[in-house]
Amino acid sequence: MKTYVDLREQLLSVEEKIKLLVGKEPINFYLRDINEDATLKLEELADERCSILNQMFKAAPQEVRRFEKVNALLYELTLKMYKRTARLYRSLLAGEKDASFDDDYNIEGTLNYVYNSRKSVFQLEDDEYYGSDFNYMLELTNLLTKKSHNIVEAIISASILYNPKHTLEITDEELECMDTLDDGRTWAEGCLNIPEFEHICICYAVHDICTHKPYSIPDLLRMNDFWVEVNLTCQHIVDQVGDRFHAEY
Repeated sequence: MKTYVDLREQLLSVEEKIKLLVGKEPINFYLRDINEDATLKLEELADERCSILNQMFKAAPQEVRRFEKVNALLYELTLKMYKRTARLYRSLLAGEKDASFDDDYNIEGTLNYVYNSRKSVFQLEDDEYYGSDFNYMLELTNLLTKKSHNIVEAIISASILYNPKHTLEITDEELECMDTLDDGRTWAEGCLNIPEFEHICICYAVHDICTHKPYSIPDLLRMNDFWVEVNLTCQHIVDQVGDRFHAEY
């Protein structure tokens, strides 16, 4: 079994390899024309970094308390995303429509972690213990989720198909726009399945971040910029002869 010193040295080595591929600023990865082979190599290194940090995770009392806080926040944001998506759809049903333009509608809600600035990453007392450049790596990993073909960017998403037969009385359940993933059973799988988390009902959003994306538990605890967005897109679809799209309901 590897010691703490071995893991820390391995972590620093992996992060150095990532920086050699990307450059001093992670945004270079997004802007530069990095080929597919280099992108795949970055994905492998990001996965390796994630694994090392999860092995280093101490699950100290203060870390468990912060995990509880982030878990509760993400569960609350998940519920808000679903409810706001359904409410926006009902406002579409109740609102005035433009027959000269509107051919169809797309209603979608998403929950994401985003990196906008250094404020998007919490600085914690045990940063030095891990030794990771969390600011750089969280920005890079966030960009990687946007560029990779193997990672779904959104943590949670919801969508509703427009149907003119729907009335304002339609329920969230009938719209299938509700949180069915969080049913009272914990999503403690993989790295999240540890004794220190046994008392926590881990929500699906945390599960997605830590098992479907290359973020470690220490990364999760430092995330400080969650965005919930709900969008209505009015679509005007026409061909060269002027024929418009007509959806079949």
